[in-house]
Amino acid sequence: MTEEEQLKKMRLEILQDIDCKDRDEIFKLKLIDAKYIALNALYPFHKEITELPDRYKNWQVRCAIELYRKMGEEGYLSYSENGLSYTMKTDMISESLMNELIPRAGVIK
Repeated sequence: MTEEEQLKKMRLEILQDIDCKDRDEIFKLKLIDAKYIALNALYPFHKEITELPDRYKNWQVRCAIELYRKMGEEGYLSYSENGLSYTMKTDMISESLMNELIPRAGVIK
């Protein structure tokens, strides 16, 4: 999956408009954040690995979407106004999404 395909997925999911490129720069930043979250989880002892395997590109998009949707909500534990209550976990991304990543470790040389 190319970066352009990832951006199209994000535009469609978030903006419901595949041609609207207004937020592409923010989307690219979130894709980079998601990439490093995945690399740190997948290869905790191999810092020389800097590219995400193709099989995780869809995961990267789903993670970037979660990160985008949580923008501006950092630090909220609970919020209530006019009878409407909102509580958010302090995790950066959902546990179910993180559980899809299985760390790759090896023998220390």
